[in-house]
Amino acid sequence: MKKELKFALYAIKKNIQSSAELRTSFLMNIVGMAINNIAFIIIWMFLIKSVGVIGGWTAMDIVGLQGFIALSYGTILSTANGLRKIADYTASGALDRFMLSPKNLLIRIATSSFGVSAIGDVVFGIVCMVIYSFAISASISQIFLVLLLLIISTITFLSMIILIYSTSFFFTDANTVTSGIFELFFTPALFHGGAFQGVMRFVFTFFIPSLLIGTLPVEIVRNISLDKLLLLIILTIFWFIFSIFIFNRAVRRYESSNFMTFGN
Repeated sequence: MKKELKFALYAIKKNIQSSAELRTSFLMNIVGMAINNIAFIIIWMFLIKSVGVIGGWTAMDIVGLQGFIALSYGTILSTANGLRKIADYTASGALDRFMLSPKNLLIRIATSSFGVSAIGDVVFGIVCMVIYSFAISASISQIFLVLLLLIISTITFLSMIILIYSTSFFFTDANTVTSGIFELFFTPALFHGGAFQGVMRFVFTFFIPSLLIGTLPVEIVRNISLDKLLLLIILTIFWFIFSIFIFNRAVRRYESSNFMTFGN
């Protein structure tokens, strides 16, 4: 495991160096994504100002929500962007070169691509979390809780990316299917946390874990709920183990396209 993690860090480092060679394009991608996220959060601010507090959620809670989501999204889709290309790899036969590698297959695929624009999400997420921590006058325990929850939400997001894009092995038009499933998971995560009550909250917590990457972490920090923290940890462990299981089963369905080409 230590060697696999060392290889992953090495691959990520090389991907960053390669992407940064075109410095202007690299910076524009980052800045562009950060501006896009700022515009999104302004819309939510105006909504809350118009309708008031919903389900106990204030404007600062939305900032915290966007911080958790942006950091988990940006961290995974920058360093492990190769997972989103599984559909292309399986369709073109490019997966062969990963399967022939002595390295862990999942790590090799994940680190095969670097998402430059997702770095903008990371920067935006850090700014949001700093603002949120100051706004709620976070105590030392809350700051440590935020750091723990960021790790948990990132693992949950990684689990869902693995699970969603593992379905590429089951469909011919995998890009369309995986894009639809991803939006089904990710779109509710961006919504106002107070809007989810009753059955919808249950569904998007246990069946489609959209609320695990942003809504629940904000509520845990705000009220320091150990019960919710324990629930979040259990669900995160479950989805991570389940996603690895599904990936290992799904990859068995792969058959080489036997194209006489060479990938990079």
